[in-house]
Amino acid sequence: MREILFRGKDSITKSWVYGALVQQQDDPLKEKAFIISYSNYQFGDFSEAVMHEVDPETVGQCTGFGDKNGNKIFEGDIVCMDDWIPPCMQVAYAKGAFYLAEIENPVKYYGDIYYLTYGGKPCAKVIGNIYDDLSY
Repeated sequence: MREILFRGKDSITKSWVYGALVQQQDDPLKEKAFIISYSNYQFGDFSEAVMHEVDPETVGQCTGFGDKNGNKIFEGDIVCMDDWIPPCMQVAYAKGAFYLAEIENPVKYYGDIYYLTYGGKPCAKVIGNIYDDLSY
């Protein structure tokens, strides 16, 4: 089965949490998002679920790709590769697909997400994300 994984910044601790996404939109002016994580997930135990309220602006889905260091690549990550022009781009999502975009202007399309794995081998490196430090 394919893993569908999200991340978001916890509203209280400001740390990243990973798991399943739940959205609440009772009030159209105040969207809420929650990530449900499992404390013993790495051991295959799903009995201890923890729900974290997260900042909806920071929620991003895992692309299913990894970088050359084995890190999972998420929507909102900044990825770099030596032979790209520009050398760093953000991973964005629109119209049902992930793509590579300009960091400051995500509507500017640079390339398909599959460029992250040239010849089937991960060749890009995650150096951060658009929600944390942008000094790359």
